[in-house]
Amino acid sequence: MASICNNSSPSFKFKVILGSSSLARREILADMGYEFAVMTADIDEKAIRRETPEELVKALAEAKAEAIKQKLHGDCARDRDRPTLLVTSDQVGTTDSIRGLPRKLTEKLIRESLEAE
Repeated sequence: MASICNNSSPSFKFKVILGSSSLARREILADMGYEFAVMTADIDEKAIRRETPEELVKALAEAKAEAIKQKLHGDCARDRDRPTLLVTSDQVGTTDSIRGLPRKLTEKLIRESLEAE
């Protein structure tokens, strides 16, 4: 797990944390020019089940976010007042296709989140 204390530029409005070990998601954020830290969630993904692939990926991403928020609770007290953008996502395979966010949509969602403040 990377430290979030040393990876965030003080001039940047948000502390950005990628809650994923996905190399593709790291590449997307890096290509967009963001400095970010990487943290992974220790969750049992097999224990989370939903009726549809869309519901499942949302539940998995939310579970990852909650697990990482718990890890962050005591970290970096000196940086606690700075807003944090935690990016989590997931994808699942189905018999018809693989469902996940395309790169352009992922970039758009990240940009919108950062510009919202």
